Amino acid sequence: MKNIIRRVYLPYRIMLAVNLSFLILAFILDTPANIFDGFIKIITSRSILVTDYIAVGGIGAALINVSMVGFVCVFTFIFSGLAPTGATIMGLWLTAGFAFFGKNLFNMLPLTFGVWLYAKYRREPFISYSLAALLVATLSPIVSEMSFLGIFSRPVEFIGGVLLGFAVGFIFPALSAETVKAHAGYSLYNLGFSGGLIAVIVATFFQSIGIPIVLADLRSEGNNLILAVILYAISAALFCCGLIGGAKKNLAGFINIFKHSGRLVTDFYFLYQNSVYINMAVLCAFATTLVLVFGAQFNGTILAAIFTMTGFGSFGKHLKNILPVLTGAVISIYANHLDFIHPANIMTILFATTLAPIAGQFGWIWGMAAGFLHVNVAMHVNLLNGGLNLYNNGFAAGLVAMFLLPVINVLRKDKEG
Repeated sequence: MKNIIRRVYLPYRIMLAVNLSFLILAFILDTPANIFDGFIKIITSRSILVTDYIAVGGIGAALINVSMVGFVCVFTFIFSGLAPTGATIMGLWLTAGFAFFGKNLFNMLPLTFGVWLYAKYRREPFISYSLAALLVATLSPIVSEMSFLGIFSRPVEFIGGVLLGFAVGFIFPALSAETVKAHAGYSLYNLGFSGGLIAVIVATFFQSIGIPIVLADLRSEGNNLILAVILYAISAALFCCGLIGGAKKNLAGFINIFKHSGRLVTDFYFLYQNSVYINMAVLCAFATTLVLVFGAQFNGTILAAIFTMTGFGSFGKHLKNILPVLTGAVISIYANHLDFIHPANIMTILFATTLAPIAGQFGWIWGMAAGFLHVNVAMHVNLLNGGLNLYNNGFAAGLVAMFLLPVINVLRKDKEG
């Protein structure tokens, strides 16, 4: 027991506090009866893109789902003995964000078990794959889609969904280890890229055997005040955490983070420890303010994007390398005459920052080009994977990086020559 307690490092204590706060807040905002009914609706929803759990079950039930998923993830790391890194911090925040839309206790666990089976098959410790066991939940809609088809009997569909989750989780670690080579680490959402490849295969298989896949577009509205308050409170709390261990030293570490391109693998937590919380706080507050300035609605998808940006403040993102990409993405929205306050467009702008390492490595012009292209690609690739890959922007960004990097390298060589 003492050994387990020693494993509850500060990053895990922070996430436990966040999850507990969401649990308490859920019962402040809604009644137990509504929360229970809403939570059942969330668990049994198709969860395909885009399924905002706030719209499905209400804000109280959505917060309970985030809390429960978050507790499972933190305790997975603690009991596996995994010490915190920038990647584990990122994984916890990203998973919490996507528990607002797409991930729930039912549809993520078969995938996690599939990764565990892969570790057993390889005769390697699960600790080596515990991060993949969290992020494999990018494919959670596959489990829900199969389990709640409404075509066959419920037991057959349920068993089929769970078994399919086992299979997908089993192949995910091997594939994700290879896909990073395709984009050379210039897309931070690498597991979204590998998840996209699997989703394309599964979606085309479903369609070939006559199982229809219908995309969803379910988003909530009218919660801007409470959600903005929550996000700013998180930013303030993270900033305070960033001062632990010496304010002057950690503020200096925060400034030093800007010197890095962010290319995978750049572990800000390993390099600067608690300074990452200042960086995360700044990114969270910046993204929240951006949404308010644009006049958009906060919902589950926007929360996922902001939580993801916050988490990657420990693993590759900072204001200096995201600003060029955001600028290019905004220009692309205007150039394509898209509705600027539509949640899908705001979400895509925020998620475009997965390509921040391109700006960090090659400068403003190429960063803007990456953001511009990302919007165009992300708007269409969802049709390829049938909405089964929650990290759809990671799939799109991988394609953009694979296209853009050879162009950059050729032009830079020609210029140098």
